[in-house]
Amino acid sequence: MRRVLLLAVLLCGTVYAFAGAQTYTFIGFSGGDWQAGYPYYITAGPAGQIIAVMCDDYFHGGSIGQTWQANLTDLGSDNLSLTRFNTFAPGPNALVNLLLYDEAGWILLQTIVEPTGDWKDMNSAVWTIFDPNAPCNSQCQSWIAAAQQEGQIGFPGVDFNKVYIITPVNQHDPNPNGIQEFMYIGEDPSGGGKNGSQTPEPGTLVLMATGILAIFRRKFFA
Repeated sequence: MRRVLLLAVLLCGTVYAFAGAQTYTFIGFSGGDWQAGYPYYITAGPAGQIIAVMCDDYFHGGSIGQTWQANLTDLGSDNLSLTRFNTFAPGPNALVNLLLYDEAGWILLQTIVEPTGDWKDMNSAVWTIFDPNAPCNSQCQSWIAAAQQEGQIGFPGVDFNKVYIITPVNQHDPNPNGIQEFMYIGEDPSGGGKNGSQTPEPGTLVLMATGILAIFRRKFFA
């Protein structure tokens, strides 16, 4: 009996073992210059997987070689609790925070089909969505308008589970020299995401543990 209970406890504990902050390292800018925008390059986890990321945070900085701890958010989860821009001052022109991230995520996803020459303006549009002080030319404004139009019709056919947000653990750091927040297209590099991950999702693990207990009850108490 104790062995079965121990296994159930271990499975439930695994739910939390794959959560939490991960270690990232900044390795380079596209064209060697931050103003060039998407993509920046970082590595994640002990395997050092290289990820092409878009910066959504115009206020903060970051330098090549910098290592930091960050939380990962699947935009498709609709849970912004660990993201940087999850709090905004209320007002008549305030937008729901999730809508802003969805607009940014939609623009990021368009890089799959848009020429690389447009990526700088697309990244500027994402910066401006979260920071009106970011520079934004007419092409940048066009991307913002397109994202807003898609938002008005509910982003049809868009899979936001493909968009991940990398947020420093000090998510509301007031220091402009603190590391930026990033977004990327793909999977959770730890294997804990929704997109073809090899790690069972928390709900699956709980069901596995519950199932073991149910089998135990049927066998010994029937």
